[in-house]
Amino acid sequence: MLIEKIYQGNTLRYRVIGFWNPVEKEYHWYITNLAAAAYLIYPLYRLRWQIELIFKACKNSLNANEITSCDENIIESLLLASIAAHLSTHTLFNIGMEELDDEQQLATSFQRVAKVAVVLARDFIMFLLHSSREYFDNLVDKIKLFANEIFDPNYKKRETSLARIHRLLLEGET
Repeated sequence: MLIEKIYQGNTLRYRVIGFWNPVEKEYHWYITNLAAAAYLIYPLYRLRWQIELIFKACKNSLNANEITSCDENIIESLLLASIAAHLSTHTLFNIGMEELDDEQQLATSFQRVAKVAVVLARDFIMFLLHSSREYFDNLVDKIKLFANEIFDPNYKKRETSLARIHRLLLEGET
């Protein structure tokens, strides 16, 4: 269903899409302006939830919830630094991804990566400070050691958001 709404002289266009949830025996409704096939909307919104999990991981694992300042610039800087640290560790964990099979890679989560990053923080800092091959190799070895901790161990029991998008896109190609 398409909806048009006039707001401050502009015409806004939305789609309303419903998905039947067989467990709850009710529809889940989405109002969206995403230009994607209707069958992708629900899994895309589930995947977008990962952004919220980045903030949660920053609060829980990187202590972004312990900001004691009321200065807007300090708070923004600390939050951006926390997010940058989290994203850089996630990028670094691509090394660990090489140790995982395809299904495990589709089951990785930001929260699990953040928890492992906290454990390896000292090794990561030592690498950043010294940038030597020795510190890099040590960090890579530890990342590989913890690779099995960065994916959801229940991925065989329930499909992850990323796995669902991947499956739906592959089905759409055939």
